[in-house]
Amino acid sequence: MIARVKAILRRPKEVKSDIDEYSFADVYLNFKGQEAKKGVNEIELSAMEFKVMKYFVQREGEVIERNKLLDEVWGYENYPSTRTIDNFILNLRKKIEDDHHNPKHLLTVHRAGYKFVKN
Repeated sequence: MIARVKAILRRPKEVKSDIDEYSFADVYLNFKGQEAKKGVNEIELSAMEFKVMKYFVQREGEVIERNKLLDEVWGYENYPSTRTIDNFILNLRKKIEDDHHNPKHLLTVHRAGYKFVKN
């Protein structure tokens, strides 16, 4: 019985099914149409920023390690450093957060990675 419980706990968490649109706070994301708004203003997100946001949204509340983000979003053929991830997240925060110095949605989990919370 204990072995079965441990096996279940080791399974990866279920990922939300494919998401075409998503909203949180005053941010609207259309992943299919690559459109984004903050309030009534359109914001420009790159294709990679949409990929990263979709990855976070599908794993809301889960801590994502930098290396996992590199592997699953950037892929092995384009392998930047973890510092690149930090700078990328900072730039993304500047676009979607009300105050990028005190983020409410893209949170840093020190010594672990990042997580997205809808609030």
